[in-house]
Amino acid sequence: MTSTLALVITLLSAAGAATNTYAAGSEQLRNGKSVYGAQAADGPDAIKTDLTKSRYINVRCGDTVTFVRGDKTFSWKFESLGHRAVPLQKIAPVGFAPDNYMVYVARNEGERGA
Repeated sequence: MTSTLALVITLLSAAGAATNTYAAGSEQLRNGKSVYGAQAADGPDAIKTDLTKSRYINVRCGDTVTFVRGDKTFSWKFESLGHRAVPLQKIAPVGFAPDNYMVYVARNEGERGA
């Protein structure tokens, strides 16, 4: 009985640790990386968007986007947990993003339930 209870507790603890990869309300994973993805290099496959032309962009998880504002650029690869909307100000260099610019991240075709 004691060993069965210990096994159940161990399994429940492992399941909880596997599903709780970041603290609620946090913008960082436990390994210090962003829940939104990571800064990336601009490349030929990057989606380019001029921040003066719209207030938002729709992307798929895994997309790399190069944001352009005047003569400055900033690139980010979106790998967002929960495919949430991302305020650009949370990931861009200070002073780069206009107020209220949003990135809406959807699942890509390779993800379950897409």
